[in-house]
Amino acid sequence: MSIKGLQTEIKPQWCPGCTYFADLQAIYKTFLDLGFDETNLVLVGGIGCTGRITSYVDLYTIHTLHGRPLPVALGFKLANPKMNVVVVSGDGDLLSIGGTNFIHTARKNIDLTVIMFDNFVYGLTKGQVSPTSPHNLVTSTTPYGNLDEPVNPISLALISGATFVAQTFALDINHTFQVIKEAINHKGFSFVNILSPCITYYRSEDVKTFRNKIKQLNEQYLTDLAKAVYNSTSYEYYVGVFYKVEKPSFESYLLKDIVPLKSELYQKEKIKKLLKNYS
Repeated sequence: MSIKGLQTEIKPQWCPGCTYFADLQAIYKTFLDLGFDETNLVLVGGIGCTGRITSYVDLYTIHTLHGRPLPVALGFKLANPKMNVVVVSGDGDLLSIGGTNFIHTARKNIDLTVIMFDNFVYGLTKGQVSPTSPHNLVTSTTPYGNLDEPVNPISLALISGATFVAQTFALDINHTFQVIKEAINHKGFSFVNILSPCITYYRSEDVKTFRNKIKQLNEQYLTDLAKAVYNSTSYEYYVGVFYKVEKPSFESYLLKDIVPLKSELYQKEKIKKLLKNYS
């Protein structure tokens, strides 16, 4: 298969020059490189500019409700733990209305890969302040500057219990591809934050200035949580793998190699009876 084979007939609808085009290319490249069976991979999207991605990848995809991609992804994984489940969402979707879902899915260490396109604003609805908007950022809803301190996605993922945490920069497609690939191969809750500043509504600085803040992370402290949290609080944006540890996943404890979709739980007559009881 080629990248063209992963593309749908729908052309991506983002602003010209949007960093999300680069994010999408990295995802195409990852899926192509890993060579997944198309029937054994599902891509779950949220709401917002990022949520559009489910229309651009020719695989099993689902476009969920605002803030709810993780509960839906969890359902897929528990119904069929053999399924590769990848979530793609934005900072507003995952860390605002979906914030508690993010924390509790991470602490359970569900075997999911969560990729966040972090553009620092609500882009689809014309540039409102988001959970990751920097302090003093002027937006359509903070005309005198953002009074809040931003949520730090890397710190939040680390203290919530994620067992793989990384950050990349959208315009470094090869690095993003390598990190996403490593995240998908990790068994447990994997979180990759792709720094993807919105070129239309993130007016704090241009992409070139933003890029100057990016530094490569020293990866020798992968299992040191305290060091990972310390690195995540830097003013500069570190890219690389902050943390990676091996721990049993939630579904391995719960299901113990049972695949519910293939068990008696999913016999047709039982499902019909269940639906009748609740219809």
